[in-house]
Amino acid sequence: MNRAAWSRARKLLVIERLAVSVLAITCVAASHAAGRVFSDDFESGNVSKWSADGTRSMCTVAQSGVDGGAPHAGRAMMACNWNGTVAWDHPSAYSTVVLPQSEWKYNSEFLIRLWLRYDSDVSHSYGDKVLRLDPNDGLDGLYIIPQMNQPGGPAQIVWEFLNGSQGPVYWGQGTTVGDQKWHKLEIYMKASPLATGTARVWIDGTLRHELANAVTVAAGRTWGPLYLMSNWSNNPGSEHGANNHVYWDDVEVYTDLGTGASGKMSDATITAGPAPDPPHGVTVH
Repeated sequence: MNRAAWSRARKLLVIERLAVSVLAITCVAASHAAGRVFSDDFESGNVSKWSADGTRSMCTVAQSGVDGGAPHAGRAMMACNWNGTVAWDHPSAYSTVVLPQSEWKYNSEFLIRLWLRYDSDVSHSYGDKVLRLDPNDGLDGLYIIPQMNQPGGPAQIVWEFLNGSQGPVYWGQGTTVGDQKWHKLEIYMKASPLATGTARVWIDGTLRHELANAVTVAAGRTWGPLYLMSNWSNNPGSEHGANNHVYWDDVEVYTDLGTGASGKMSDATITAGPAPDPPHGVTVH
C-alpha cells in the first residue's frame, strides 16, 4: 500500500471510530432520556391545560381554601368538590379534570407527582377516590382512595387489577391525608406486557407500595387518561354534604420521551430544575 492509500485508509478508520463513538453516546443518552412533559399551569388562573370528563363539572382554580388554607406553592391551586346531596349522575356530584394520555406520551416509563390537601369540610365517610389511572385495556387499573371513615383518613392504594388479577390493597399507616395539610403523591410505572414491569407509589417521599417483575399493561395499550377526583361514594346520598373540597397543586408528569431533567423516575428523585417565574397581573377567581 502506497503512502496516499495508507493515509486514506487511516482517515476512514478515524471517521468510523468517531461515528461509532457518537452512536454509542447517542444510545446512552437516549436510554437515559427523561423529562417533564406536563405541568398544571394553575398559576395562569384556569384549568385550560386539562379536559372535561363528559358532562361532569370541571374543577376550578382558587387562591385560598374554604378553610383559609393557602396553595402549596405560588398563588393558585385547583379546587375540586364532591356533592353528596345530588344524584350520582348529576354533573356536580363530583367536579373533576382529565389529562388525556395524548398530553403525556411515554415509551415505557412515566412518573406522576402532585400535591393534594383535604379541606376541613370533607365528610369523614366511606367511598371517595381522589385519583384514577386506567389504560382502558380491560385488565388494569390503579386508584388512590383516602378512606376518610378511618382515623385521619389513611390512603388506600389499590391495584384494582393487574393483568386481569385482583391486586393488593395497602392501608398507609401514619399517612393522615385527612389532616388538612398538603401531602405529596408520586406514582411510577414501568409499563410492560411481560413480567418485567414495575409499579411504585410514594406518599410524602416514603415508598408505600411496590410491585415488581409483573405485567403492568396489556400489549398494545398505554396507561391513561389521568383523572383527578372520581366518585365520592358507592352509595351517594344525604349521608354526605354538598361541600367536600380537595385541593391540588404542583401537578407534574415525567416520561422517558421527555428530556432535560435530572435524577430518575424509578426512585422519584427526578426534577425538572427551577420552575419558571409565575405570570404577573393575572387575576385568579
